Amino acid sequence: MLTATYVLLTLSIEQKKERHFIARMLQYVQNSARRPQEIDPVHIQSQLQELITFAETRHQRKVEACLLPAVRAADASSAALVKDLEALSRIGRAMLNAVQKCLRRAMRRSAMHGKFLCRTIDLYCQNLLTRLDKEEQELLPLAQKVISSEEWFEIGSQFLAQEGHAAGPDDSPAAQPPVAAYTGFYSPA
Repeated sequence: MLTATYVLLTLSIEQKKERHFIARMLQYVQNSARRPQEIDPVHIQSQLQELITFAETRHQRKVEACLLPAVRAADASSAALVKDLEALSRIGRAMLNAVQKCLRRAMRRSAMHGKFLCRTIDLYCQNLLTRLDKEEQELLPLAQKVISSEEWFEIGSQFLAQEGHAAGPDDSPAAQPPVAAYTGFYSPA
């Protein structure tokens, strides 16, 4: 059970950190939406890249690659929950693509495009928050009930391997793809 505790604690810490990134992003775009002519697309791009790097390529990859398959295999009745989480991911990918298009348009310094960018980022962040809530309230409690100790050990090993990879030299900001090149939640860098 120690491994289960490690996995759940890791996910909980990541969720809190992701919520912090989202709150910071939402605060900035909500303030910027009131003054669309003053929007700094470069700053938004930087903050968005930080959020994407953490939320999508780190936290969500663990959930998608490690936890969901174990839950799906352990409990056939989890299909609806897994389907909901996958739908939120698909919607998030579509929103992220829309954000990227808006960001390119906002780079032209159009106030109208800036305001639309802020609204699109807001929708994207709300989707991330919905996904995090579903993880916290449904996925993690279900996982605690249905995953065996051996499976928790395997999930923990996968988490450690991903953490080791994240700490490697390829995790530097320069090695991360720019927002404009990012095509989806789980695309390899």
